[in-house]
Amino acid sequence: NPLYVDRHLKYHGLIQAFSRTNRVLHGAKPCGNILDFRAQREAVDDAIALFSGEAGERAREIWLVDPAPVVVEKLSEAVQQLEDFMQSQGVDCRPGEVASLKGDEARATFINCFREVQRIRTQLDQYTDLDPELRETIDKLLPEDDLRAFKGVYLDVAQELKARQEKTPDPNDPIQQLDFEFVLFDSALIDYDYIMKLIARFTGQPPRKQKISREQLIGLLAGNAKFLDEREDMVEYINTLTEGKGLDEQAIREGYECFKAEKNARELAVI
Repeated sequence: NPLYVDRHLKYHGLIQAFSRTNRVLHGAKPCGNILDFRAQREAVDDAIALFSGEAGERAREIWLVDPAPVVVEKLSEAVQQLEDFMQSQGVDCRPGEVASLKGDEARATFINCFREVQRIRTQLDQYTDLDPELRETIDKLLPEDDLRAFKGVYLDVAQELKARQEKTPDPNDPIQQLDFEFVLFDSALIDYDYIMKLIARFTGQPPRKQKISREQLIGLLAGNAKFLDEREDMVEYINTLTEGKGLDEQAIREGYECFKAEKNARELAVI
């Protein structure tokens, strides 16, 4: 994603170098991030004007993403649309109220509204130069805890609707029009190893010194698409652990594997 520029570039050399960040894999990388240590704004403007066939701001619109304040304004509009929709359904705009939505059409609209919120939040995550005021604005629009809870609810609803989407051939069904974009909910930073470290940290500190709670751990799992297949097992395992027990990461990993093996054995015995 990031390209660090420490030399003077111009025209095709600049475009070739900058375009290396255009290898966009999917929605989780909507743009590249270029950190220029040579302050060559004029050279950038000249190059993109030459190679886009346009001049001035029009050329910049084609090549460059919006400034962060503009994207924050788009986030504000997306959050407002989500709030307006929830209120139109007679419920508050809170994660716990999504379960009160009635009918497939309402739940499909929630999927579309919140997916747009998450898409813009993912775009904002690409900005490395957000000032404290902008970060505060973003957090006020949708606090981190609410965002995490909404992501968990989204993935639950999306999983259910996707399963039905695959079984329902009717093209007029609102579910058939949905694109869930699970990749927007898959953080490269939060992987299996990271979760194991957090669980070890959770069990290693007494309750009063905890930096992460059981609820926050479960919220991280619930809001990340990477753990859809294993989330239930992980949550059950976390709920068996005692705070301040002092287990290291190796013990946590071995304990989790034993927990899964025992659970599978019980289920097989029932069958």
